[in-house]
Amino acid sequence: MPLSKNFRPKKNFSLIRCGRNNDGGYLLSKNVILETKVLISFGISDDFSFETDFLNINPVKNYCYDKSLVQ
Repeated sequence: MPLSKNFRPKKNFSLIRCGRNNDGGYLLSKNVILETKVLISFGISDDFSFETDFLNINPVKNYCYDKSLVQ
């Protein structure tokens, strides 16, 4: 079933994958990554591949939180 035109991008974007395949990774515009001033992540559990890839491109101040890490 083809995707409705309402959901298709109207412009071309240069996207970079940060993080591993599946839930640990996301596609972001390189401009968004480079314009970011602080990275805040919630619920990282034991997969911080997104944060590692992101910070390799733009090493900003970062805060990572996960309830399972609190004792």
